[in-house]
Amino acid sequence: MNTVVKLISTCMLLLLAIACAKKDDAIKNIVLADARMDNQIQAYLSAHNETAVRDASGLYYRIVQQGDSIHFVKASSVPSLIYANALLSGEVVGTSFGPTDFDQRKLKNHIPGWQIGLQKISLGGKIRLYIPPALAYGSTGVPGVIPANVVLISDVQLVSIK
Repeated sequence: MNTVVKLISTCMLLLLAIACAKKDDAIKNIVLADARMDNQIQAYLSAHNETAVRDASGLYYRIVQQGDSIHFVKASSVPSLIYANALLSGEVVGTSFGPTDFDQRKLKNHIPGWQIGLQKISLGGKIRLYIPPALAYGSTGVPGVIPANVVLISDVQLVSIK
């Protein structure tokens, strides 16, 4: 009986070690991917003579117009926006063609890059967001519209808040 317990314990420790090694590899791959995207954004900014601030999340942004400095969107708010999304190549992959509230969608239900970025401006404000894939559409993308693992550039104006 004692030998069986030792064998099971040894197997459990071995499985745990393998699982941890795989998790470490996955984390390392995420960190490397984030670094590549960060480098892509910095190279784009440099090549286009643009400046942007890097948020702790990895989002880069440039406030074009602050807004009224009184009315700010919250996660539970329904923002009405005018937006255009493009890839680093310049290909436009989405635009609102006027104000939209995405069928009353709350900010907390938008991509993380917008959730972070839109809280940096107030009503009437405009912001340009350089969104790494982890804060946009990730490794899935939007089939037929936005490829997987791409940086998204969003020009967004906060028109109204409900």
